[in-house]
Amino acid sequence: MKVELEKLRHLWNNYNEYFLECIYVQDQLVGGKKFRAGEVMRAVDLSFFERNSLCAVDLLYTEKLYSLLSGEFPADFRKPYGQMAFLNMDRHLETLSNISNLTRRRRFLYVIGDVYGSDPVNGKRIILVTHNEELDYRRWNEMKRFINKDEKITYRNSENGIILLVNMKPDADTTYLERFKKNADLVTAIVTRKKDSKVEISPDFIPTEDAHSVNDPDHLLEEYKRTGARLIIIGENITEAYKRALLDVKQYDRFVRMMVVPFINPDEIEHFLMQVKLVYNSDRW
Repeated sequence: MKVELEKLRHLWNNYNEYFLECIYVQDQLVGGKKFRAGEVMRAVDLSFFERNSLCAVDLLYTEKLYSLLSGEFPADFRKPYGQMAFLNMDRHLETLSNISNLTRRRRFLYVIGDVYGSDPVNGKRIILVTHNEELDYRRWNEMKRFINKDEKITYRNSENGIILLVNMKPDADTTYLERFKKNADLVTAIVTRKKDSKVEISPDFIPTEDAHSVNDPDHLLEEYKRTGARLIIIGENITEAYKRALLDVKQYDRFVRMMVVPFINPDEIEHFLMQVKLVYNSDRW
């Protein structure tokens, strides 16, 4: 797993190097000095790399190291959505492949950490998929013969994020003030109140990064494609403008997740977030 030196320096300044247990995943030659796979990285190594203008270093993925990176840099090292055993991963990727063939949105997984296998000739560890690399059924079939069948794959989904749709165009049916308040209520519920909420929409959902406001229905499809959003929340009753926009999205992706929330009760935010969580994590196929 490739980690930038500046991020490692940050960890070194906050944690004991022996607690970190950073291990080289492959042999590497830097500044005439060889660092061997399986050796533990030391603070002196980090300083040596910095002096030799190295930007990042490949380290063995461990849940402990990734958890520390995720805690300090949540946007760069997102928390996993989940973990699957070999057979479950095989079935899931096949399902995503079949679903992708039925719609124009391509669905796949992002690998968390690295996936390792063994070289059949010399038995050495090889990297099959690197951190944040796309994993689909075709790629999986190319590499799965090298994976230990007891291996568990940590992943997150290609779909991530929520689009908050409230029409702010002058020709909308309700007053601008009403629509402004509905938009503000949605943003507050998902982004601001989410920080204090006990309801976790998804492990890899970061409210400040993954909530996207769309105020022109004509731009909904474009934003749905750009963000890879997993859910669309409509903050009003469905009007003709919304119907046209949602139909465009539906024609692009027949499995799109949507929910209509014309009113948010401030006293029932937890209930609202629980409903969002249920729809967000559902699969419509």
